[in-house]
Amino acid sequence: MIDHLNAYAIAVRDVRACAAFYRDTLGFQQKELSDEFAYLTFGPKGTAGLALVGERGLEPELASKEKHMVLGGLSRGYFAIFLEDADREYEELRRKGVHFVTPPTTRPSGQRYAFFEDPEGNLWEISHFTKK
Repeated sequence: MIDHLNAYAIAVRDVRACAAFYRDTLGFQQKELSDEFAYLTFGPKGTAGLALVGERGLEPELASKEKHMVLGGLSRGYFAIFLEDADREYEELRRKGVHFVTPPTTRPSGQRYAFFEDPEGNLWEISHFTKK
């Protein structure tokens, strides 16, 4: 039986550059860093962290076909996080140089959101529900 989720893992080409983005720009806490792997945490203690895995870090673990699926041109999905105020976070992250692919927008459900990408194009959605 699954006990808990330890990490959200994404494959990246430059582990150190991506780790610096998550640590220095987004404020994650770096726990481990090498050329092929980084582990960073955020949120309450005991919640899942973010693992950044380089291509060579996947070599002993994945066959060539699966490695291409992870690092190749297929969509990798995105992370969605809730926070108190997406507009305020949008402005703060833009001042830090984060590249947004959509500005804050409101869905018919009342959810306010914006999408940004990390240095390798992995998407993050920041959002909150507007008060009624």
